[in-house]
Amino acid sequence: MALLAVAGWAFSFYFLRVLDGKMSPSAWWFPAVFRMSEGGCQTLVETPYGRILRKPNAFWGNLYYPFMLIVIGFSGAELIDRSLLLIPALFAMMLSLYLLWGLYRLRTPCPVCFATHTVNFLILILAGRTL
Repeated sequence: MALLAVAGWAFSFYFLRVLDGKMSPSAWWFPAVFRMSEGGCQTLVETPYGRILRKPNAFWGNLYYPFMLIVIGFSGAELIDRSLLLIPALFAMMLSLYLLWGLYRLRTPCPVCFATHTVNFLILILAGRTL
């Protein structure tokens, strides 16, 4: 689950840096299959589906995935109950479903978005297995 959180963090970091113009969409370290397309992914941020509380969704991912890493670490050290992983994972998946609906309605393919939603789904599945 920690590797998935790291992957989700990398996707969010990449999206936000490209959006801010601080990184090229063709960054050498980011797999080509997930790269943001010109005029596709970046335009999503300007739609109602692209922001929460005026911040791009990737901003929230840059907070969520490190938070999940901390919770995973604490639960692995048995400092907190592993079932606490389920609450943020469920919230993230509900948000992912809403955002996937937005991608469908806008007819905008965004590989990094699909990858992030897949990560959220897998984290939820693994968090659910801890019960």
